[in-house]
Amino acid sequence: MSEPIRVNVDPTNPGQFFACCGLLELADRLWPGAEGWFEGGCFRINCGGTLSQVLDSLVSCSLTNTMTPEQHARFDEISSMKGTVRKRFEDEQKELGKLRREAPVVLKAPINITLDWFLDAFAGGSRFKTWAGQQSVLDISTSMKDALKSTVWRNVDCLSYSVKGCGLPFNFDSNLGGQGGAIDVGFSFDPLAATALTRIESSARPALELLAFIGLQRFRPTEIKNENRYLYTAWNLPLPIQATMPAACGAMPITGSNRYEFKLLYRTKYLKSFLPAIPFTGGSDE
Repeated sequence: MSEPIRVNVDPTNPGQFFACCGLLELADRLWPGAEGWFEGGCFRINCGGTLSQVLDSLVSCSLTNTMTPEQHARFDEISSMKGTVRKRFEDEQKELGKLRREAPVVLKAPINITLDWFLDAFAGGSRFKTWAGQQSVLDISTSMKDALKSTVWRNVDCLSYSVKGCGLPFNFDSNLGGQGGAIDVGFSFDPLAATALTRIESSARPALELLAFIGLQRFRPTEIKNENRYLYTAWNLPLPIQATMPAACGAMPITGSNRYEFKLLYRTKYLKSFLPAIPFTGGSDE
């Protein structure tokens, strides 16, 4: 087997942790039986390929959602109509628009995965949906993927790769917590967007955001009920993906592994961000 894949990781950034889980998900789909673990400020993967191959596969695969090609074409057709004509198809446009915003995202060959965790209210996945109802999960994931077309980021520091003006991120990156929106900053960005001189362009880490979005399909933190506290474990032994699931949430304790807790920042009832994590020492806030 070749040398393990290695990426630098800050385990106190929940977005980076779940991005590593997403990276393992991709590696296992490309080379079944891949093993991952955290060690010395890095996430490592034993598999049959290289980091570049994993990331190249992510960038090159087709990203869409579970809508049919006919539904996509019909939505585009209605959207291109002039106002008076389009109004006759308003209900159909709203129905297709809702489906386009909310339908599960699909990454096609060679990855072949459907991402629908944000619709899972039964098992709690939907609590980590950080975007509002009128934001499109397809548009966000597409923007993050489009920002990765350059090859300069495909190295051990891929989770720190930052891009300006790449669109709205998912806000899984806890470093974004301080950037905030209009309420957090104290003024609206919109009036400043009229000219390049005054425009404020936010930055995002697209690889982190997209990989964390993938990672949350299989990996979830443990919730401390009624306290807005979530726990995850950076396991320290090479494990196949089936065993890393219980290891990550703490259901399978591994001696010497570091455990962390983080909270969700509620900007509004629907808009959320991941906050930085701290080492978990047990106990309650009360």
